[in-house]
Amino acid sequence: MASNFVEWYLQLWNARLDQPINDDTGIYNVLTADDPAELTIYSDAQGSSQANPGTMTDGVIRFWTASTTTSCDISVLTAAGQSFFLEGVTQSNHKIVVNPDASEYTMVVPYAAVGASVSVDTGFTGPANGIVREVWLKATTLGTGFLIDVGTTTDPNGFIVEQTVATTGYKVMGDTLTSISVSGSVGALLVAATATNGGNHLGYVRANQTSGASIVYTNVTVSSAAGGGYIFLRYTRMPV
Repeated sequence: MASNFVEWYLQLWNARLDQPINDDTGIYNVLTADDPAELTIYSDAQGSSQANPGTMTDGVIRFWTASTTTSCDISVLTAAGQSFFLEGVTQSNHKIVVNPDASEYTMVVPYAAVGASVSVDTGFTGPANGIVREVWLKATTLGTGFLIDVGTTTDPNGFIVEQTVATTGYKVMGDTLTSISVSGSVGALLVAATATNGGNHLGYVRANQTSGASIVYTNVTVSSAAGGGYIFLRYTRMPV
């Protein structure tokens, strides 16, 4: 008798040493292919519930989905602060190849419509060894009257302050790629140049000012039944 559930199994793999990576605290978020909506995942072939985002064991991402699921997207953050967004993953994919010497990463986390003033913890943490340099959004489903803050648990609007997601598309640093009208502002964790922080260039503040500060977003306006997309955090992972 055919099972109603199928297994997915991926191992972090060190590209330099050509061996598996042992990681018991890395996070992964399983999403619908080409869509920020989280998939329902299970911990076994019997359909036992499993949290999404989930936590790796021994560097392994393992979960089950409904047998009708043929591909998915997976956002990954390792314990070492490396981020990967895996698009169109199938059951035949079993490795996530990690370059331990890379320094530039983009973390991708989904957002969805929530009640007014509700702060959502994404489950992803700003790497303690990372400097966040840019944060932007992509609205894939419009949210009428939806203004979004993005930040951390220590500074909930530290990245983006009241960005409108009432239209779809990319929203960059408090503005949009298609409009010159400012529809939000940059938060205090991504500060503009001043005499005290360099003068002639954009300054950066450590995003993870408190150990374990998670990435959060908040709908600061109205309760909305619609609206969703992706949050992108571009950061530099420091070697020490």
